[in-house]
Order: sequence, then structure tokens, then C-alpha cells
Amino acid sequence: MASAAFTRLREPLMSQRCTFRLIAMAAVATVLSAGPWAVALSRGATSGRQLPKDPAEAMAVFENDVEEWGNGPVSYLFLPEELEEWKELETDEERREFIQWFWDRRDDDLRDSRHLFKEGFYTRVAHTNRRFSEFPRGWRSDRGRVWIILGSPDSATTAFATDFSAELEIWTYNTYGGILRSAAVVLGEASSLGQMEVAFINIGPGIREIHGGRVGPGVWPQYLYRAFEIVRKAVIVNPTLKRQQ
Repeated sequence: MASAAFTRLREPLMSQRCTFRLIAMAAVATVLSAGPWAVALSRGATSGRQLPKDPAEAMAVFENDVEEWGNGPVSYLFLPEELEEWKELETDEERREFIQWFWDRRDDDLRDSRHLFKEGFYTRVAHTNRRFSEFPRGWRSDRGRVWIILGSPDSATTAFATDFSAELEIWTYNTYGGILRSAAVVLGEASSLGQMEVAFINIGPGIREIHGGRVGPGVWPQYLYRAFEIVRKAVIVNPTLKRQQ
């Protein structure tokens, strides 16, 4: 059952489409057990403090710190098995080899010296650092996390949440365009995706947290985890690429 503040569903564009309501009520236990990516969404999992606002600078800052690389924004992209492998690495040489392999798996043209996916990723990271000044700031904010993984929303509006008497910022993603749509096509799940809405609730001056529609701000809806999962899997274009041991 959706939050009372949002009972109107978007009309499907195709008969097979279903509407993802990311402000749907989700049990806290379900959210917390949603998988290894929950670690990347917790406040304590991202220890980086730098907030580079230029894409090239962001790439340099996070890619050059091999010990803390896995605690930076790239943690939002980890698959469960990748996270486990990363945790087992002991030397900087092993970490550098892993980082190269990690990005190569997501490179659609290994012959090209440029890595367009990697560049796009750090462009989004830098954008969140410029745009979101709440605490935690930039890429570590709830809005930053969603922006980095799903990209920019197709529209953003505000509404009033009657259950918390607070203002909501609502991002709408038309999944027939953008990162999520492309990911769904790759995985053959496009027919199951309609419009999605992500709601952020204002909990203080300049501070907005994800709104799950159940017990309060900061509750991540399970549908959002599903959207993240779709993107994480689909961006891997070289799944059989072996890592140097």
C-alpha cells in the first residue's frame, strides 16, 4: 500500500508496463536485508571526505587512492561477488589489478583508450558534489546516491507529505529513456518497468533524505534496490573477463 500522500498512479504507456512506486511502503527488515549493496547505502560505508567538483579531478582523487577506492562512490556499483573479492585483497598491487579489471568489465570497447562509462560515472559524481550540499554532502547524500546510479531524473517536483507534515522532493524517471531503461533492455526486463518516482523528504534546513513511506525518512524502498540491481548488472558488458591473479 502506498503512502496516503501519493495515491495517484501514472498511467502505463504500454499494456505490459507496471508502475514502480518508489515511495511504496517497505518493511525496514526487507530493506536492510536487500543484499550487499545495502552496505554501500549506509552512512558508515563511505569513508571518503573529499568532494571534487570537476569530473577529471573526481576521477583522479578516487582512482589514485587504491586503499580507499572501494569505500568511495564506486561502492555503489559493486556486485556482491566483486565486493567479496575486493575485501580479500591485501596489497596495493592486487588492488590496482582489481580496479583495472573492474572498469574493463564495464568498458564496451577495450581497444579505445577512453573509457566512456567511467567518464560518465565520475561526471555524475562531480555533479552531485556541486549540487547537493546537505549533510552528508555530495556523492554521499541520498540524492547523490540515486543520481550517480540512475542518472538525472526526467522531472523533479515538490509535494506535501501529510504523514510527516514535511515537503517532499519527487524525482520521476521515465524508464523508457536514460540509464535505467538501457539497463532494463540489456537484461530483457524492459516490459516490466514503467515510470518510477523517488521521494526525498525534507528533515531539516537543506537536508533531504530518502522517503520510504513507512516509518520515516531514511527508509530505502525495496523497489529502489531492484532498480539499482538492474543497473549494476546491465553495465557489465564483459562478464567473462578474467582478473589477473
